Amino acid sequence: MKRLLSIIFFLALVSAPALAAKYASIGIAEANIRSCGGTKCAVKWKAWKYTPVAMTAVSKDKKWVQIKDFAGHTGWIYYTSLSKTKGVAAKTDLNVRKTASSTGEVACSVEKGYAFKFLSKSNGWLNVSDWPEKTGDPVCQGWVYGANVWAPAVK
Repeated sequence: MKRLLSIIFFLALVSAPALAAKYASIGIAEANIRSCGGTKCAVKWKAWKYTPVAMTAVSKDKKWVQIKDFAGHTGWIYYTSLSKTKGVAAKTDLNVRKTASSTGEVACSVEKGYAFKFLSKSNGWLNVSDWPEKTGDPVCQGWVYGANVWAPAVK
């Protein structure tokens, strides 16, 4: 039953005519992005939970999705590793603020490429939260200015 629901979710995610305009995020803690659609293909890079990606193609068996990240890196990922959760990625090193203001206190700082879950939006600012690397690690949550992140699914 769980597999059937996963297949239905995947088909709903990628069945629209304009696949190139569809976005998802990584739905697992760490995903291998491969050079082709198969487990025997080389791992090109790794992506972490909430990393936003554009879906650009689907394998013939409909189990692998070609993706592209904010930096233009492409690769293939198994369809169950994707999520509809909206994610954002830092386009540069940036400060996450406690309030939606450039003068707000810094909650935490992150490096370029860091991924967050999108929570809400206010006047061009995005409220975001990360996924701690280990249980017990602090959560980085706060506000980032929308122009400083790649957030294709956030309108």
